Amino acid sequence: MNPDPQKTAPVLSDENAPDSPLAPPIARRKPVEHVLHDDRRVDHYDWLRHKEDPEVVAYLEAENAYTDAVLKATLDFQETLYQEMLARIQQTDLTVPYRLRGYLYFTKTFEGQQYPQHFREPVDDFGGEELLLDLNQLAEGHSFLGLGAFDVSDDNQLLAYSTDTTGFRQYTLHVKDLRTTKMLPLRIERVTSVAWATDNKTLFYTIEDETTKRSYRLYRHVLGSTDPDPLLYEETDERFHVEIERTRSGAYLLLTSTSHTTSEVRFLRADNPFGPFQLIAGREDNHEYYADHHPGPLPG
Repeated sequence: MNPDPQKTAPVLSDENAPDSPLAPPIARRKPVEHVLHDDRRVDHYDWLRHKEDPEVVAYLEAENAYTDAVLKATLDFQETLYQEMLARIQQTDLTVPYRLRGYLYFTKTFEGQQYPQHFREPVDDFGGEELLLDLNQLAEGHSFLGLGAFDVSDDNQLLAYSTDTTGFRQYTLHVKDLRTTKMLPLRIERVTSVAWATDNKTLFYTIEDETTKRSYRLYRHVLGSTDPDPLLYEETDERFHVEIERTRSGAYLLLTSTSHTTSEVRFLRADNPFGPFQLIAGREDNHEYYADHHPGPLPG
């Protein structure tokens, strides 16, 4: 450990300097104080949170170099294990389709490709398969790709989806016109959940806080509008995060605030996107509840 953390220090600690290429790098200590709810916490490695900082990059590269050096003798064994596991995976496969508004939606994976492709086809089987999203194509130029939201508008013509290319679950929202296969000029960062209104042009979405990654704000966006998206709700209690979704009936939008032990739900008719969300029941400590909507009477 660095005996004087206040002193300017290199990325790697001078103490226990490596005598050989196999000595592990040691991160320097730089205390940062955090105070939350009158509780004081000192984090000596807070600087490692800043992933774009050249010091952080240099340290991670040193860690990777050390790992490569230590595991170099096992490269053949690693390849043997990888091929053994790969042989047990059915690489060319498809998922069981689910039915939504006259279409069957499913994904396919193909041998040699890292990510699935998303398809749909009409229930009546006329018109054949339609490729909606090829994650392999979206991953080109990136070392990683994750898919978050995947939500088709009620008229089946627009696809709202979000992708993460960082590996930090930091998703960017896009909208694709399925009639023309063209992308709409929409790009919203740090989106955590998405839901369409029934007018096929209004999107509700939640975003995360840049520092804590807590999903805490709900916005509304109208396609084609150049006005700033209005903030509809902000969750100020740091124990809670929010999510927007449609009920299974499609008739309502649900905004759910949840902590580990407590929840509350607000609702809005999906055909009234500019109306106010209404609270079902206020939050009570250690009381969780969730809501859905059935379009007709339950069977007897």
